[in-house]
Amino acid sequence: MKLTKNSELLMSFFLERKCINHVEKTSKTEKILKHLYSDIKQADSFIKAQKTKEGDGFYKLMVTKIHGISQIPKPKSFNPSSFPEEVREHIDKEMLFDLSYTFSLFGREIKVHFIVEDPSAEYQIELYNEYIEKILVWLHIINEYSSKKCSKRLVLYMYFTSLKKALPEKNIDILNQNNVNTAFTYTCPVDSEIVVFRKEEWLKVLMHESFHNFSLDFSDMNTEECTKHILSIFKVKSDVNLFEAYTEFWAEIMNAVFCSFYLIKDTRNDLDNFLSNFDFFINFERTYKFFQMVKTLDFMGLTYIDLISNTPEAHSLRETLYKEKSNVLSYYILTTILMNNYQGFLSWCNTNNLSLLQFKKTETNIMEFCKFIEKNYKTRSLIESVDCMQQFLLSVKNGKGDKKKIGKSLDYILNNMRMTVCELG
Repeated sequence: MKLTKNSELLMSFFLERKCINHVEKTSKTEKILKHLYSDIKQADSFIKAQKTKEGDGFYKLMVTKIHGISQIPKPKSFNPSSFPEEVREHIDKEMLFDLSYTFSLFGREIKVHFIVEDPSAEYQIELYNEYIEKILVWLHIINEYSSKKCSKRLVLYMYFTSLKKALPEKNIDILNQNNVNTAFTYTCPVDSEIVVFRKEEWLKVLMHESFHNFSLDFSDMNTEECTKHILSIFKVKSDVNLFEAYTEFWAEIMNAVFCSFYLIKDTRNDLDNFLSNFDFFINFERTYKFFQMVKTLDFMGLTYIDLISNTPEAHSLRETLYKEKSNVLSYYILTTILMNNYQGFLSWCNTNNLSLLQFKKTETNIMEFCKFIEKNYKTRSLIESVDCMQQFLLSVKNGKGDKKKIGKSLDYILNNMRMTVCELG
């Protein structure tokens, strides 16, 4: 597989604009990454072996051309209002094919629907087969960490719409599902559904929703005390939903792991190349987190310092300007704090969790997670990166950047709300 065009565009834009301190991997980090490399290599080998064993019967694919709304597969656990209205209307109007795959693997019954608007989808079966293989590799990994009682029967609805996450046209609009969200699910039902409603970032988003669905996060716990603690640092009106920051951190890490593994060119030194690739991708992701955070706050008329300062002026700005109708604080701010010190948080997870990915669901552990954020939200390296990125964003908006060089791409870079750079296509 290769990177998508938008992924390549973003990487070329930030190639010389990192705004982060490059930190060498510690021995602890390297050990954790080697563990994740082993996970993905074993999963990839398992799926390849299953393909070889079952031959053409492996995929159990059905292709249905969609002629009317009644033929579009819809989730049974969610009512239509679960989708943003714009998304729901787009799906009903634009979807052309349903590519449906069925598997019995990992002690689970798995069905995957790719509902697509691509008119040539039936001639691109090999591409969708590749997507399926990545999904199964991911499910193999997550199966090793999660409870076996979750998702005994799992249906994935992958609506590959062309709709992108983007800032509203006017800053009087409040950031909501349309701008920020891509999917939804429930936590750990036996009969389970995950719905992804954009093609953009679909694999990373599926990873994120899987953490909820397989109960690897703490979305089913009371986080009231920790939420109060976070809101004493970031004095804004927000539901916080702290588990979203934990889940998004791991989705972004695992997405970088997949990019690092599947873009290895020299297979003679797989592990060394994987570690080198990960170093490359994670620094792009860290850079991009700062850009998206600064850009999102700038849309509101705020800076990061406005969020954390205790001055009367900052308090007034927050009260007046900070508004969200989705998990903006968790996705774009708290996750940036975690990604900035990703090595520290990987080590934290390795020490404090039940397993590397499985959060230990105790009130004490949730408070320890809060303390990690408190310890890292205004470190020198973080504030320096924020300042650097604010200056860079200002220079781009004022036309002092390479405007001619990137032409029409600038609008996309300044307005998209995606959360990662790396995307396998």
